[in-house]
Amino acid sequence: MRQRHITLSAEAPATPHVVHVAVGMATVLLFDSPVLPASLELGASRERFERIDLTERALILLPRMELTPQERIPLTLRFADGHIPNRVTFALMAHPGEVDLQVRVFRTALAPEALVEHLGAVQARCEDSGRFSNLLFSRDLGDGIVAEGLRYRIRGAAGPLMVHRAGMRAFIAPGLLAFELPLFLMEGHAPWRPGRVEVHVEQTGEAVPVRSKDLDVQALQPGAMGRLVLEFRARPSFTSESLRIDLHEQGGPRVLELQGVRLMRPSSGEGP
Repeated sequence: MRQRHITLSAEAPATPHVVHVAVGMATVLLFDSPVLPASLELGASRERFERIDLTERALILLPRMELTPQERIPLTLRFADGHIPNRVTFALMAHPGEVDLQVRVFRTALAPEALVEHLGAVQARCEDSGRFSNLLFSRDLGDGIVAEGLRYRIRGAAGPLMVHRAGMRAFIAPGLLAFELPLFLMEGHAPWRPGRVEVHVEQTGEAVPVRSKDLDVQALQPGAMGRLVLEFRARPSFTSESLRIDLHEQGGPRVLELQGVRLMRPSSGEGP
């Protein structure tokens, strides 16, 4: 299992790039330039994959069936800006004992001088690509991450946006704190997208910076559920804290207000 990168060459745009996949293991491809989701061409039936999730910047593949040793499944995508190279072709293959968990795709090879000059931009992209939500949405958390149930209360009158009965979870590891909020939007209401997120410690009023927020769907549709992941910097004091979370709608007035967000005690059972 490995993480690696691919650099595309304008001199050989049609050259297929091998990506090793396996049943039960999610492979995430991350692009530094936006692709066109509608341009995806797959040289096999989609029924062979449990998941093919594609956005402008990421592709998640989860095979349902084993590939034969000599099989190569072509997968082609076009880039949105039309610049050369304007497309990329992958050859999906199986290899004993080797799976590409994460592949970063870059379009331009940088000379050493340019690499030094743009190091800050590259590091920012890598940090963004390494969000915890990528692991959670691909269902490949790995070892060392503990999932804990969260207690919470709705503040104010109940609105069309609510936490699903599945309940909230916290994911805790050295250097990591993240919340998963399963959200449900009632029928008869306009789609909802997350905007500003405000988090405060109830005991002190201290603001807790949110490192990233990611919804697993483009927009939460009426009658449907989605998962919102909030990632924070590591916070050792969280085990004894109670938080207030305000989820604002992007460009709209709807707000989900939660209070008393804290870890469940082992004997507390499920949250409300």
